[in-house]
Amino acid sequence: MGVWFLILRGIFRLQRVCFAHKRFVLVLTAFLVALVGYGSFSIKTSNDPFLLFGPGNTYRQKLERQNEAFGETNQTLMLLAVKSTNDRPRLLEAERALFMILDNPDSEFALTDMTSFTSVSSLLPAMGYPLELTSLEDVEILLDERAALGKVFFNKDHTATILSIKLDLQDQSDGGLQRAYAGQNALAEQMRSSFPDVDIAFTGSVSMGEALRDGLSFDRKYLFPLTLVVNFLVLLFAFRNFRIAIATLGTGIASVLMTTGLAGWSGHVFATAAVSSFSIIMTLTVASLIHIIHSIGKRQRNLRFQKLDAIILASFRKLAIPVILAHATTAVGFLSLNWADSPAFRSMGNLVAIGLIFSLVLVLFVAPVVLSATCGNLKIRDESMRRLSRFFTKSWARGPKLWGIVVGFASVMAVLGLVRTTFDDQFIRFFPPEHPLRENIQTIADNMGWSQTVDLVLRYDDGELLTPNAFQELSDFVDKLQALEQVVDIRGPLPIVQNCLEHRTPPYTGSLADVPEKMLNFCVRSNYYVTEEFGNATFAADFRELRMSLLVKRQSSAHVRKLAETVEAMAAEAGFTGDRAAVSGVNVMSAYLSKVNTQSMLVGSAIAMVVVSILIGVFLRSIPLALLSILPNFIPSMAALGLWVWFNGEVGMAASIIAALTFGIVVDDTIHILYALNRGRKKQTDRGVQRVLQNVLPGVLTTTAALGFGFALLMFSGFEVNQQLGFLTAATIFIAFLFDLFVLPSLYILFIGRNRKP
Repeated sequence: MGVWFLILRGIFRLQRVCFAHKRFVLVLTAFLVALVGYGSFSIKTSNDPFLLFGPGNTYRQKLERQNEAFGETNQTLMLLAVKSTNDRPRLLEAERALFMILDNPDSEFALTDMTSFTSVSSLLPAMGYPLELTSLEDVEILLDERAALGKVFFNKDHTATILSIKLDLQDQSDGGLQRAYAGQNALAEQMRSSFPDVDIAFTGSVSMGEALRDGLSFDRKYLFPLTLVVNFLVLLFAFRNFRIAIATLGTGIASVLMTTGLAGWSGHVFATAAVSSFSIIMTLTVASLIHIIHSIGKRQRNLRFQKLDAIILASFRKLAIPVILAHATTAVGFLSLNWADSPAFRSMGNLVAIGLIFSLVLVLFVAPVVLSATCGNLKIRDESMRRLSRFFTKSWARGPKLWGIVVGFASVMAVLGLVRTTFDDQFIRFFPPEHPLRENIQTIADNMGWSQTVDLVLRYDDGELLTPNAFQELSDFVDKLQALEQVVDIRGPLPIVQNCLEHRTPPYTGSLADVPEKMLNFCVRSNYYVTEEFGNATFAADFRELRMSLLVKRQSSAHVRKLAETVEAMAAEAGFTGDRAAVSGVNVMSAYLSKVNTQSMLVGSAIAMVVVSILIGVFLRSIPLALLSILPNFIPSMAALGLWVWFNGEVGMAASIIAALTFGIVVDDTIHILYALNRGRKKQTDRGVQRVLQNVLPGVLTTTAALGFGFALLMFSGFEVNQQLGFLTAATIFIAFLFDLFVLPSLYILFIGRNRKP
């Protein structure tokens, strides 16, 4: 411990130096916060789904391989719908007008990121019907004569049609998606203006990305600032000093600015939803200062003869060890995100761990100067929190064992809810029912009978696909897939190819197994334009891979995962073994988001638990305390997650990282309580532990109220991931308080206190 003693002595000397040069420290700090924090204006965020899956992830690899063969899977589905079958001419007119806009790159409303699109108008020229020579009346006749056209592009009643627009979005940042969405929305508004009697709805990756950006923008503009207001009111109530409340929040905000600024200067691209977790640094900064300010208030009452600067320095020195330990253990929690599958989570964890250095420096060296220089006579009036502290500690003292059993049993019952966990990352559930994204998807579902697509890629040997036997086997396989309960329809090459065969001169009426190979090749190649370099949405360029889309009703991620596994098993039975069959697509990859990241985080959380226990044992020089700290640090987050499962049944992305995000908050109060208990030199009786708790509990109460109620505001978010995050974080904080008050002291007395020598 000689090295540790030298480190602490160096910290205390530097604190005195900072006090001797207060004005210089304040000016330098302001300059550094402005310089580093300026980078927060250029922080890069994106809703690219690849940011949430590591390069080695199986589902990401499937999607990447699919993109290589068929092009980017970013697409927009645009629906045109009319009221009745009698309005079909108007529907065809609107579809033709939309096609002409998209087909003309110089059009004011053309989509600049579009690479191709599929609709009935796009297919007619390939079938030998040039649009300039094919009237809308002729198209009606073709739809009646060729059922395949209606089956592929229209609903059963021919009152709605879908256009699939393929996109190559080079800029996946928030700004890039916002511009792409603006272009698509302008196109939709133009169509609504020209065809007010036609319903227009669109969805796709761009719409989802914009919805996510918009939802999080609301939280950043209103809810996150409101949490600062709640924290300020709690601090004002706790200390009855306006300047102290402002100084505490200001120090926390400075630490967040420097961390987000570092994120901007680093150039890393972060998932949009993950950036909000940087505010955890502010919570730890504020929590550390709350404990120190309560300590200052106690010294003011007990040592009235001491000068203000001496009281401030003594309080910061007294709590230097728990403050350093809390920052170190929180850094371990965020570093455990390196075991997450998501690159975005790993980058965020590493950056926040580095940002905790800023927080620690501000707390140890800048905060004392700020409190001394800007808070006047620094009168801390925390009598209200101390009265509450005495109330809670007296309640505990009336039955330490009983309270420990009750809270411990309730926590275990909450944790048992985890066995019912179902991971659901269904994207539209992140938003309220009245959100435009959900309304558009519901419009598509109402008119088409489906609203979700799952891609199936089949791989063949060279020259095997375009053969009669292969198409007959494909037809038999599609019939089996069509019989699945979840599948509404299947978009593949069979309807178009069969339509081509039936309308040849003379028409072919036999089975696919007996069709002449040249005839089959003609029907495929004439309807699906493929070059040596580029494939299309159905066939790869070398005709060794075939993609079909399974159209399904909106369903949970659990059902999507089950469907994917069922289809791959059926493909294996049909002869597509190994990697010759792959169920893929953004919907499938997203369905595994929480499950994969949660499973990978189990290892990281276990390692973090061991490392944190070791740190507590080293800093407090007590192996029993290290072992005792495990339950209060990890049970609350598990109990909060279990409560969510009991109430809601399904969890999403927030669940996969909740342990790392709440770790610093939970462990902070535990460390302060253990540190206070460990400082006692006498045998710890129930009465002795009660006195220790009365001294340390005001800080625990204040941090619990400020942070718990602050995070609870996120439950009013319009974005469900933040609703989950708000509930889980707030519940973790309140459960941790109950654990620290009613369970931890009882365990301490039972296993450590009564065995300590005077």
